[in-house]
Amino acid sequence: MSVRLALLSNPRTKLLALVIAVAMWFAFSWQRRERTSERSYRIPLSVANIPAHTLIASPLPPGVDVRLRGPFTALRQLDPQKLEAVVDLTGAARGKRTYRLAPEDVNVPPEVEVIALSPDEIAIALEPAAEKSVPIVPVITGVPAEGARVFEVSVEPRAAIVVGPESAVAKLAQVRTEPISVAGRRSTLTIAAAVLAEAPGVRVRQGAAATVTVRIGPAPAPEPTPGRPRVKHK
Repeated sequence: MSVRLALLSNPRTKLLALVIAVAMWFAFSWQRRERTSERSYRIPLSVANIPAHTLIASPLPPGVDVRLRGPFTALRQLDPQKLEAVVDLTGAARGKRTYRLAPEDVNVPPEVEVIALSPDEIAIALEPAAEKSVPIVPVITGVPAEGARVFEVSVEPRAAIVVGPESAVAKLAQVRTEPISVAGRRSTLTIAAAVLAEAPGVRVRQGAAATVTVRIGPAPAPEPTPGRPRVKHK
């Protein structure tokens, strides 16, 4: 086949390849000519691949400050809500260890570079997961109406099952309900209340909602002071 015939064969395919090549050249050359910018974001920290039957027993930072560099258009089109820094705990042993955050731990597009992370080290303590049953204590606030008083407070169920890191669960002696106000009341109150586990990393697995009954009634008349006869008014 002559060179001329080779050039003229399949003209549509060759034209399409030429258009694609020119478009790619313009795209890459535009990226090279476009000015480079930097931006800073506060992004969430995620922990992945936590070993089975273990829980994180240490507090984690609320977020990570990250500084990015890249083409102006790429940074402008970046959605910071989709960014996160990830600590991978695959194969991690129990105990406390410091994990270093690297640029590749942030999910940015290929044309964007991570140039700074703060903090760049995260201390994580892993403990065995534990659970136990603890009593539920109702929290009553306020003062009943004048002439009334609280006679009894009961809760159902009486206990909740909590789960969390072994050390935190061992220290937990009880869980409390959210505050229940009896201010200004004269009669018995029955109400559903959330049960709160006020310990880091601990949650209520069973009994997260309880029914609290506060028995309120008229206060008994005060007893006369001993040794002082009652005065009769005419």
